[in-house]
Amino acid sequence: MQKTLQSNGFKPHNNKSKELVASKFHSSIRNVRIVVNTGLDKNTGKAIAGKQAQFKAVFINNQSQWRTIATGSTFKGTGRFGSALTAIEVGAEDASTCKRCGAKNFKAKSGNVVCANACWANNGWSRGQKKNTSQNTYAEKVFGADTYAASQKRNAAARKHNRAASRSAAQKKQLRADSLATQKAEKEAQAKIDVTKYTTFVPGQLVKIVEPQQNTLSDFIGTVTKVEIVSDRPNDLLANVSVMWMHSGVTSRHNNYNSGSGTATYLVPVA
Repeated sequence: MQKTLQSNGFKPHNNKSKELVASKFHSSIRNVRIVVNTGLDKNTGKAIAGKQAQFKAVFINNQSQWRTIATGSTFKGTGRFGSALTAIEVGAEDASTCKRCGAKNFKAKSGNVVCANACWANNGWSRGQKKNTSQNTYAEKVFGADTYAASQKRNAAARKHNRAASRSAAQKKQLRADSLATQKAEKEAQAKIDVTKYTTFVPGQLVKIVEPQQNTLSDFIGTVTKVEIVSDRPNDLLANVSVMWMHSGVTSRHNNYNSGSGTATYLVPVA
């Protein structure tokens, strides 16, 4: 597991518990880290009774607090490491975003989904309107911050609904057309960007790993043993690549794309 973590760019945490926990930045989203609880004793490397490995994605807010925005399924060993990592990265991308400040939303203890940056508490809810600090603080103390936030969200939705109801049929039609055109343009632009990131590998090919953070090419050479296509990506080009490293005989799995973020390792063919 430790070799798999290292080859995928994960760094171990200096946590107080005995469990080995590691994390790395998301391959494409700022302020998001992918954390893995390995279910292993960090000193002995042995499995901890009753624990399994599990990924989660956390958003680091503007107060350096970590808020969980997505959680993956549990697994044992490294067999599902690559696919589980891909799934949690997609889960982080799909997590809802605050429409006011652009931060990711997370589920609070109350069960409400709120902004990870708590922008509703810092900047008020109404656009162009100053926050009444004393009034809002009192309401939050009486009803609780999450309940108050939810009520304000419902009020904002009601105001939006009333504005929409007052639009003419022609205005509504034009708004829908504009929205669809924007979504189509964004999807096409994203597809063009994503396609350039992928490299095609085939079994038997020799590869090395690039470490973007150190800007170095590893000295170890591996042989591609299997390539598994992952669906729901542009043209189904994303793949999990299994590589057996010649120096150790250990097989690990990697993605076949260079995220360009400077935080994720990626494979390159050996000339």
